[in-house]
Amino acid sequence: MSQLARLIAIALVACVGADAARADRGGWMTESAMRTAFIGKTLDGHYADGMPWTETYAPNGRLDYRDQRRAGPGDWHFRDNVFCTFYDPGYGLNGGCFRALRTSANCYEFYLAGLGGPDDEAGEPPAPLRRWVARAALRDAPSTCQEQPSV
Repeated sequence: MSQLARLIAIALVACVGADAARADRGGWMTESAMRTAFIGKTLDGHYADGMPWTETYAPNGRLDYRDQRRAGPGDWHFRDNVFCTFYDPGYGLNGGCFRALRTSANCYEFYLAGLGGPDDEAGEPPAPLRRWVARAALRDAPSTCQEQPSV
C-alpha cells in the first residue's frame, strides 16, 4: 500500500470515529436517562483541573462525596433535566446544578446549569468554548473517558 493510500485510510478511520463520538453525544441527558445512569451507583471522575473525585447516589436522595481534601454527605435532586447535588453543612463543600452529556459508553461530562447562554435551555450540547466542569465514569464498568485533563 502506498504512503498516500495509508494516509487516506487513516483519515477515513479518524472521520468515522469522530462521527461516532458526535452521534453518541446526542444532546443533554434527560432526567430519566440520568436517573437510570447514576442513581444507586458510584461515579469516579475528575474536575477540569485534574483533581479526582468520587460520588455515590443512593436511591433515597442522599449522596456521599469524596475527593483528596474533603468528604461529606449530602442530597441530590432533579429540576427537570438538571441534576443538583448539595452537601450537608459543616463539610466545607458547595453544591451545584448540572446538565450532563454521555460522551461514550461509560463517560459523562457535567456542565454548570443556568449560566444563561444560548445553549443552556435549548437542549443542545454546549458551544465549543464552554467546557465541562467534571467528567466521570460509572465505577462498575471500565471507563471510556480517553481525554486527560488539559489544565
